[in-house]
Amino acid sequence: MARIVKMTADRFEAMDGIDIEAWSDWATKKFGRAMQFPTKKPVYGTYLDGDPDGSFLALDDAGDPVGYIFTRTFGKVGFFGPFGVVPRAQQSHVGKDLVRATVDYMKSRGCTTIGLETMPETAYNLGLYTKLGFQLGTLTLRMHKELGPGGDELPSNVDVAEQPDDALLARVRAISESLEDGLDLSKEVALLRKHPVGACLSYRRGGESVGFALCYAFPETVGLYPPSDPENLRVRLLAMQAGRCEQDDLKAFLAAIESYARSRGRRTLTIPIYAGYDAALHTLYGSGYRVHDGFPSLVKLTLEPYRLPHPDGVLCYEWAG
Repeated sequence: MARIVKMTADRFEAMDGIDIEAWSDWATKKFGRAMQFPTKKPVYGTYLDGDPDGSFLALDDAGDPVGYIFTRTFGKVGFFGPFGVVPRAQQSHVGKDLVRATVDYMKSRGCTTIGLETMPETAYNLGLYTKLGFQLGTLTLRMHKELGPGGDELPSNVDVAEQPDDALLARVRAISESLEDGLDLSKEVALLRKHPVGACLSYRRGGESVGFALCYAFPETVGLYPPSDPENLRVRLLAMQAGRCEQDDLKAFLAAIESYARSRGRRTLTIPIYAGYDAALHTLYGSGYRVHDGFPSLVKLTLEPYRLPHPDGVLCYEWAG
């Protein structure tokens, strides 16, 4: 019987072994050849500091770690991930116990939307989550672009903040709330203050920020899904205020993000988007983005039916680590 304990930073090394073993096993099965998945060490701190009371580790009878889970609460929207169980424990109750712990935590935080995203081809994951009452939704696509030659200067209405101030975080909250009731992405952006893994770009109209993009740029390859290497700029969050921004604003903001990527010496750009945002998805296609070849999609699952209040809006992020 596994014992569930709270995750602490001093357990990261042991947890990293679980993560690499679980994800390498998955990648080997997916691609049909032995693979070693990269570490996520550079972002473990962001996972833990976002919701320290919602991050858990599973220990077996000998006290050895066999599973872990991180929770993310963005206002009233909660999800979990990354989540891993070593192969030898995947037929036990470890996975269920970890998921129950994170769901209880999200409910205690007042989350009204509770869910996750997982690989749609993974039978173990889909079986586990649907047995626990999660309902299948639509895909989140990983959009990817190879950046060719171009400018690396930002337009005058786009700012870059590596240490976001309170005024920017207030605008992030307002933009989030305009897209989904109770959604607040400011906590994720604020983590840049402690974890310098990238920057937040803000897009202004009429002197006020009406869009933002949290971008990660790692010096070494990090085992996200798909892995992010030193030539990649990963957009963690991108949102534009509903009612004030159109698809032309998204197109202009994407061009600015690409210029920023070039200024950082990056040659590829990756952005996740829930397929329900059809207009924004087609703006990405029109801007040269394509579904990622090796890691194309995740499927969204929620405890209650999930509805997009503004399907014509711009909100790009994923419910995963």
